[in-house]
Amino acid sequence: MKRLLCLALVLWMAAASATEIEWAGTGWQVRSGAGKPCASDRWNGRGAWVDAEGRLHLRLSRMPDGHFACVEVESVKRFGFGRYAFGIRGPIGDADPDVVFGVFMYPPADVGPDGTNEIDIEIARWGDATAPQINYTVWNRSHPGSRHTAFRVPDDIAESTFAFAWQTGVVNWESPLQYGREVVFRGDVADRPQKLVINLWLYRRPEPRSGKEVEFVIKSLGPL
Repeated sequence: MKRLLCLALVLWMAAASATEIEWAGTGWQVRSGAGKPCASDRWNGRGAWVDAEGRLHLRLSRMPDGHFACVEVESVKRFGFGRYAFGIRGPIGDADPDVVFGVFMYPPADVGPDGTNEIDIEIARWGDATAPQINYTVWNRSHPGSRHTAFRVPDDIAESTFAFAWQTGVVNWESPLQYGREVVFRGDVADRPQKLVINLWLYRRPEPRSGKEVEFVIKSLGPL
């Protein structure tokens, strides 16, 4: 049995080498190998795919050796000011406390260090089963630090749209789940093009609290 598991793991690692997919009119690099922030320290290069209807799937998967692997795609090109909207289907209201789903702008090294410039939409409870599920964050352009807001949605929500509009000096978010609430951050926001990243990863624990695989499906609601 151990030999079979080892063989399965070797085959998975060989298949999980860095790949690139096409989605929403642009190329995306699929992360593979080890690394943080995934708590299982493993990224599945085959955990992202595009279906016949043009929707992007990300799956947090249990691998042949029984351990879970996270998944992340990063755009090949950079994106600047504009409005970015996505239809998202998955466990939004019933978010596992130890699973994070994110859609965000992230700075390449020549734009700024980690912990700056980001513009984030995250479905996450950060390890607390009682915490709100929806998180919006802007990381400062000029120095490390962020502004953040979170809000709760009904547990049965499994599909919705999310968008952010990024302009000079201001970012605002839109979703029907805000029920008319305005969310805007002004000043010290990113002002140079960045990579767009979409990921699904484990927070602090090496597997979902439920012990089950988790999948999100994303549809771009506008050209990228």
